[in-house]
Amino acid sequence: MSAICQYAGTVAATVKRDAAVFLSYRTRFVTQILAMLITITMFYYVSKLVRPGVVGPDGKYFAYVVVGIVALAVLTAALNTAQLIRMELLAGTFERIVISPIGPVGGVVALMAFPVLYAIGLAGVMLIVAASVFGFPIHLAGVPAALVVSAVAASAFTCIGILFAAGVLAFKAAMSPTWVIAAFSILGGIYFPLRLIPGWIRWFSDVQPFTPAVDLLRHLLLGTPAVQPVEAEMLKLLGFTVLLMPVAVMVLTLAVSTSRRRGTLIEY
Repeated sequence: MSAICQYAGTVAATVKRDAAVFLSYRTRFVTQILAMLITITMFYYVSKLVRPGVVGPDGKYFAYVVVGIVALAVLTAALNTAQLIRMELLAGTFERIVISPIGPVGGVVALMAFPVLYAIGLAGVMLIVAASVFGFPIHLAGVPAALVVSAVAASAFTCIGILFAAGVLAFKAAMSPTWVIAAFSILGGIYFPLRLIPGWIRWFSDVQPFTPAVDLLRHLLLGTPAVQPVEAEMLKLLGFTVLLMPVAVMVLTLAVSTSRRRGTLIEY
């Protein structure tokens, strides 16, 4: 129990440090809000080009795509962990994580907390803006359950981010997650229904956690029918997390051990 409390305290301290660093860049939050507003505005007018009744709740494509973009923001934050590790190595601050009581593996996981939490918070702001300015039809009763789904989905996405972080520590090269994000955005049903995807590649939609996460969020926030039973999709999302987390931690541990043998753990 003491070990859990110690790690929780370390994660909280890491979040506090990362938040302080983030807030030190005074215009970052404002620019991100502006970028978010531009994105929402663009898709609002794109939705005017989509024939009513084709996709979305009551045929509203705007509501359909906004939920997908919100989920994508959380996914992107989780997968960008490799870039955070790279910056820590370049700044020479990763050494403090290595010699901390929780070690490099626990430290890498702790580094992911603030970006993911911030992305979830920013996604909430995005939904509020979409609802107040563009009439996004949010179902308030589904918000608490949507937060639970977001937390579980973020855990699943974090597992994938840990794998990229392991690549940075093992090979000292930042492997860009852009191609993974692009694949998930296309094959996860962000911009268009999965039924439009060719059958030979549609299997990818069923073997990653992004698809059930987006579908559950749309069901809870918009009231749209789920593609599969809600219980089945939630179990699938939990299953991805339970199966991927041990694998991700094992790969990260192996990467740390390899770097230690080479004497390059704090180098880049």
